[in-house]
Formats: sequence, structure tokens, C-alpha cells
Amino acid sequence: MATQDPVIYVVADGEKARFLRLEGSQLRTIEAFDLHKGSSAEKDVSSIKAPHESPRDQLKVHFTRDLAAHINKAAQDHNVEGILLVAPPQASHEIREHLDKPTTKKLFKTLVKDLVNTPDHDLLKHLDRPETGWSELGPV
Repeated sequence: MATQDPVIYVVADGEKARFLRLEGSQLRTIEAFDLHKGSSAEKDVSSIKAPHESPRDQLKVHFTRDLAAHINKAAQDHNVEGILLVAPPQASHEIREHLDKPTTKKLFKTLVKDLVNTPDHDLLKHLDRPETGWSELGPV
């Protein structure tokens, strides 16, 4: 039986996100989120309107807060030892602001990059593998 990677990789922006796990020598999406597909946030925009903010920006903030809640829940799994977050500056800030303390302790790296549209099979080359704590992979 293969050992499950103890790290969850979160690749996000203000509208889309994926949770990934390392399987063999490749990252694979285990869960995906999309603001525009089946999100209740779009229906609730009237309840989150704030003065001087566009509805689109408000939806992105709402989405990143919901995403942070999903990350908090995933971090409660005793098999999860670490979390690596990859997101552009605004989304990264918004997500980190809403992580609870136990999750923040498991967050060992934040990369400020927009890789949300990068396919799973191309993600590893964008990550600093030694930082993640996984063993070195042989030639890929």
C-alpha cells in the first residue's frame, strides 16, 4: 500500500482553486472550486455589497474566505502534516487572513504566483521541491 503524501498543495486565485496531492512523481487534483460553477456566492452578492466596492471584487473576497474555511477543514485531518499555498498577492493575503491558528501552523510555504491555470502535470516544475519536504524525485 502506497503512503499518502502528508502535504496538501493549494493553488488558487480569487475565482478558482484546486487542492492537490503528490502521487508518484506528479501532483494530482483531489478537489476543485470555481466561483462561477455552482457557487452560492454569486446568488448572495446583494447580501455582501459594501460601499465603493465592485460586486466582482466582493465575490472574490467571499470566495477566498470560503476557500480558507475549506483549507481549515482539510488541515484538521491528522494525516495532513503540511500545506503549501500558491496564489497571487491579493488572493494569498485574503486566504491567509482567514486561516485558523492550527492551519497556519501547518502552512509551511506560500508562493506568491498565479498558477491556477497551470495543468497538474506542469506544476512541479514551478515549485521548490526541497521546500515541500518530499523526497527528491528521480529523473522525470
